Amino acid sequence: MTKDIIKLSAIYLGLTDIIEYLKKPTETLSDDVKEKTDDLLLFTNYIIKEITKSYFPLSHTEDVVSNNLCEIPFKNLSKNAIAIKNLKNQSMQEVTFNLYPEFIKVGFPNTKYTITYNYTPNKLTSIEDKIDLPLGLDYEVVAYGVASEYALSRLLYSEADMWEDKFKSALENIKSKHGERKFYARRLY
Repeated sequence: MTKDIIKLSAIYLGLTDIIEYLKKPTETLSDDVKEKTDDLLLFTNYIIKEITKSYFPLSHTEDVVSNNLCEIPFKNLSKNAIAIKNLKNQSMQEVTFNLYPEFIKVGFPNTKYTITYNYTPNKLTSIEDKIDLPLGLDYEVVAYGVASEYALSRLLYSEADMWEDKFKSALENIKSKHGERKFYARRLY
């Protein structure tokens, strides 16, 4: 949950007022605490988007139907597509397509296709929102990135560099753990 990432980030940064607020969220918010919480939420959105675009893309497959003009509008997809991985017809054969800013152009109108694409999660608007994270990525890694961005926004350069190093190192560790998976040929005896 977003609240957990913000709490971890606040702990890393020593923001005791945020930590106290998150323990008792029913209390009224001071302007300072609201501003800090909003900043942490903004940076959480930024870091999650960066991770899913540059390091660990989220992938989704769904069925869609082209319209009368042989188009599949991006707004008809259930997620925020950033890269189309493949498009298959009803026979599950890959088909060619053309990308346009607002839609995907396919060969046949009113036809069902199966599309697989990478996407970015929806924007978080509240600390109570659930987060869609890639496999193997935990809140701690995201909190490192959030802490780095927050420190940078407050002109705390050495602290920002420290959290950035932890963030990048954690991402590399995850990548090496979940790197390429190989399946070796089996022999029949």
